[in-house]
Amino acid sequence: MRTKRFLLNAGVSGLTVLLLTTSSCSKDDQNQSDLGQSALSNRSVQSTISSDKQAREILFISKRDVITDEIYVMNADGLNLVRLTNNTVADGRATWSANGQHIAFASVGIGTARDIFVMNANGQGLFNLTNTTADEEWPEWSPFGNRIIFSSNRDGNHEIYSVNLDGTELTRLTTRTQDDKWPSYSPDGSKIVFQSNLGTGLGLTDIFVMNADGSDVTRLTNSTAFDQMPTWSPDGSKIAFMSARDGNPEIYVMNADGSDQINLTNSPGMDARPSWSRKSDFIVFTSTRDFAVNTAINQEIYIMNGDGSNPVRITNNLVYDDYPFIK
Repeated sequence: MRTKRFLLNAGVSGLTVLLLTTSSCSKDDQNQSDLGQSALSNRSVQSTISSDKQAREILFISKRDVITDEIYVMNADGLNLVRLTNNTVADGRATWSANGQHIAFASVGIGTARDIFVMNANGQGLFNLTNTTADEEWPEWSPFGNRIIFSSNRDGNHEIYSVNLDGTELTRLTTRTQDDKWPSYSPDGSKIVFQSNLGTGLGLTDIFVMNADGSDVTRLTNSTAFDQMPTWSPDGSKIAFMSARDGNPEIYVMNADGSDQINLTNSPGMDARPSWSRKSDFIVFTSTRDFAVNTAINQEIYIMNGDGSNPVRITNNLVYDDYPFIK
C-alpha cells in the first residue's frame, strides 16, 4: 500500500483543498482512481463493483440498508445491485459522467450544508469538488465530461453555476432573485434546461432553457402548478419533466421549444424525478403508484419507454428508492 498527500487548488472562492490519496497495489484500482482518492472522517466508500460494472446503468438513493440516504447502482432490470456509499450523512441525487466512469452527487461537507462530490464509478476516488459553507445541489456533467453544472446559494439565493473538474473556472450562469435549480445539459452541450420560480408569482416553479453560457433565457412552461425536474431526450428534441398541473405529480414531455406538452403517466400516486437515458429511448422515474396515494412512503424506481408506454417497476423495497439517473 502506497499513500501520498497532495494539494488540489480548487479555485473556488480562493479555497485550497487538501486531499489524501491512497493507491492499492491492484492495477485495476489504480486505473479506476484517475480522479484521486480522499479519506474523509465522516464517510467510508465501499469498493465492491466487479468487472461487470459496465452493465450497471441506474444510480439511485435509498435507505434500504441504513438510516441515511446512500447511493446505489443497478442494472436497468433492477438486478446486480451494489451500494456505493456508506456514510453518517445523507447523500443526494447522483449523476453519471458522459463516459460512465465517474459520478457526481451532493452530500454534507462543511457543517450542515451540502457540497458537490465526485467519485469513480466503483465508489473510489472520492473528493469534495466545491468545499464551501453554501448549500449546493443537483450536479450534472457536461456531455464532454469536462465540466459540472450545479445549483448553489453561495451568493444569496440558488443560482446555476458551472465548474471544471479540478474546481477551476467557476462560472455563475444565472443572476436573478428567484431560485434556479435542477440544471441539465442538452446532448450537444449547447443548452441548459432548469427549473425556476421566475414568472409564476406564487412561489411555484416553471421550466426554462438557456444557452450554455447563461444567455437567452427562455421560459418553456407556464403553469399554476409545479413544473420541475427537466431531462433531455437522447436526440435533444424533447424534454421530460414532472408537473402537478392535473392534481398530482405526473411525468410530462414537450418539444425542446416548449410546444406540444403531453402527459406520459396517469396514476393515482406520485410519478416524479424523470431521467431520460442518453443512449436509448427509456425514462426512469420514481413513483408511489403501487402504494398509498400521494405519499412518499415506499417510493420505487420504474422504467418506461420514452412515449410513456410499458412502465415496469424495477425495485421492491420496504423503504423508499428515489432520484434515479440512467446512463
